[in-house]
Amino acid sequence: MLLAAAAVTLLLGTPAALARPAATATDPPATMRATVLAWSGRLNANDNAGVARLFAVPAIIRQGNLVYRLTTREQLTIWHDGLPCGGTISRITIRGRFATAVFTLGLRKGHTCEGLGMEAAARFEIVKGKIRSWTQVAVPGQTGPVA
Repeated sequence: MLLAAAAVTLLLGTPAALARPAATATDPPATMRATVLAWSGRLNANDNAGVARLFAVPAIIRQGNLVYRLTTREQLTIWHDGLPCGGTISRITIRGRFATAVFTLGLRKGHTCEGLGMEAAARFEIVKGKIRSWTQVAVPGQTGPVA
C-alpha cells in the first residue's frame, strides 16, 4: 500500500513517539467485540470511511516493520483502502483494553486478495468505544512470521 508522504507520518523505531498515557478504565468486552465486528463488517463492505469513523485520532497502525501515526480520518480511510483482503472473524479474545481477532482472509470488493483462506490476526486497542491502535500480529498458536 502506498500513501503520499504528506498524508501520513511514518514512524520507525521510535517507541517514545508512540507512547500514550495509560487508560484508567476498560470498555466492557461486549463493546469491544462489537467494535471489532463493526470494523470487520465495514472493511468487508469496502466502507473505508465508515471504518475510519471507528478510530480515535490520532491512531497508531502497525503492520510488519512499519508504524504509522494517522492524524485524520482521511488518512485512516486511505490506509484501509490499501488493505487487499476482507475476512471472516473466527475468534476474538479480550485482555484489558486490547481485543485480538483472528480472521480467515476473503475477497473484498475492488481488491485482489492473494491470501484467500489463510488466517491472519490483528490486535485492536479500544478505549471509550474507539480504536486507538491496530496492530497486525501473528495468529495465536501459530509460529512463523506475520503474513
